[in-house]
Amino acid sequence: MSLARRIALVLLAVLLPAGSALSARPAASRASAVDPSTRPVEPIAAVAVDRDHDTVPDRKGEPAKVRATVVVGTGVLRDRGFQVFVQDASGGFNLFNARSSDLTLEPGDVIEAWGEISQYKGAVQLQNAEVRRIGRAAVPPPTPVTTAQVDGWAHVGHRVRVEGIAGAVMLDKWAMLRITGDDGMPLQIYVPAPVVAGFDWKRWPPGTRVAATGVMSIFKPTWPFDGGFQLVVTDPADLAVLEPPPPEWHRWIGWAIAAALGVLALGTLVLYLMQRRQRARQRELSTLSALSAALADTGIGEEQIARNACEILTAYDIVDGVAVHLHDDGQRLQRVAASIADARMRSAVEAASPEGDADVAALSQRLRDGGLRVIGLHRLAGADATLGVLAAFSLRARRPSQMQERTLLAAAKLLAMALQNHRIRERARQEAQALQKLVITDELTRLYNRRFLDEYLRVQLPLAERRGGGLAFVALDIDHFKRINDTYGHEAGDRVLAGIAGQLREASRSCDLPVRLGGEEFLVVIAEHEVDGAMTFAERLREAIAALAFDDVVPDRGLRVTVSIGVALFGVHGTDAVTLMRASDEAMYASKRSGRDRVTLSTTLPALSA
Repeated sequence: MSLARRIALVLLAVLLPAGSALSARPAASRASAVDPSTRPVEPIAAVAVDRDHDTVPDRKGEPAKVRATVVVGTGVLRDRGFQVFVQDASGGFNLFNARSSDLTLEPGDVIEAWGEISQYKGAVQLQNAEVRRIGRAAVPPPTPVTTAQVDGWAHVGHRVRVEGIAGAVMLDKWAMLRITGDDGMPLQIYVPAPVVAGFDWKRWPPGTRVAATGVMSIFKPTWPFDGGFQLVVTDPADLAVLEPPPPEWHRWIGWAIAAALGVLALGTLVLYLMQRRQRARQRELSTLSALSAALADTGIGEEQIARNACEILTAYDIVDGVAVHLHDDGQRLQRVAASIADARMRSAVEAASPEGDADVAALSQRLRDGGLRVIGLHRLAGADATLGVLAAFSLRARRPSQMQERTLLAAAKLLAMALQNHRIRERARQEAQALQKLVITDELTRLYNRRFLDEYLRVQLPLAERRGGGLAFVALDIDHFKRINDTYGHEAGDRVLAGIAGQLREASRSCDLPVRLGGEEFLVVIAEHEVDGAMTFAERLREAIAALAFDDVVPDRGLRVTVSIGVALFGVHGTDAVTLMRASDEAMYASKRSGRDRVTLSTTLPALSA
């Protein structure tokens, strides 16, 4: 074996353990052992890739090699060390080396650079970069974007062009200009310290519309690096004036126009509110006028009065629904009227408990439990006590307006007044009827008295004369009535009179008139044309009275009484009241003379009555 081969075997034996140790190191360490300048060229997008979107490049700390075009040359970003912006077809970033370099790069230089992938304040860079120039090319044209589009990672490292309105400027060793785009998003334009002296900031006063061309970058002190995007501008020519700020007088005109429009809007609002208030007031007055007219009707009952009030309040859009509850004889609130516009609200009101509520609090709670939005419960105050309550409903949960409260309160007062007046009138009518009945009827027997008989005959006799008859006078007197009073007392006599009066009412038809003339004398004026009919009526009446037993007058045995009856017919025995009453009275006395308990027809002739 030759000497050279022996030396090779020895070296192989020595190097094998070292190779095994190297194979156990991380991939990044193995890769760093390789000369970066010999690595293949990669696109910038592959070097700065962030697949997990944590704002940190996935390959941070690894070596890489790129080929790109310089967009910002040396000596612009910093005055010591080496830093340039480069861009290829896939993306862009900066190359950095803390050591100064004699290499001078200009925009358009094509370079190859290698170094370690790093990140500074969010910006991806190639750290400790070694660079060699390999040619020249055109600087990549800027991409037109909006301020909203540059606020993100999509354009970081690219040359872009953005338009906006210049705002405040902050000057230090470096400069920061704030612009606002048409989409309303702000953007910071950063000018590095080495070139800030070349910018004349008077060229871009606030309000100037500018177009800024530069490289998108980021500067954020802390992780995660999800904000602080800025546009790096290195040449005053990259800030172009598109439109100067408006003159001072323009701003004054603008303020004047704005003030005039504000005054006009305020005046319009005030006018609208005044008209709205006027319309509400007019509606309130119209509603109260309609209520006053409707509730003044005296010919309707309480339910119709309440119904009229409810319908007017909903018809004039005062409320969405209203109901009136009045106290019944048991002092429980019962619904007597309602007017509801909405079908669901109407169903809820109709589903209310029919037995009534004990008081207003119970009524209010039941209505709310039924899903109704009650905006008002107004008591209907009477002269002596509360008559009921007016309940107002709304489709929406809201407080009543002042107009609603005033109108409902006035409506409740008008309704209470109308109900009170109706009850007063009804009570007066009933009292008048009772008084009239006392005037025209006999208190004991409840038969009509002589005063009413005279009025009745004043009307009926002329009618009978025009008809040619149709009236008969049946006069009757109780036999031996004085003996009943003397034997059993006047109370027994009153019971007998009342019992006979009951028989007269029962025997009389609606067209007949039973009358108590006084004492034990009675008269029945019947509608009868024929003598036979009048006699039949009188005989039937006599038999009914004779069969009547007054058991409550004599406890031991029933008391029976008889009557003597006389009959006179209109046109036969006379044509005037005096003659007919005298004829029937004489016939009645004839029955008494003939033995009592009988019916006698008058023998008086009209010619003889004169």
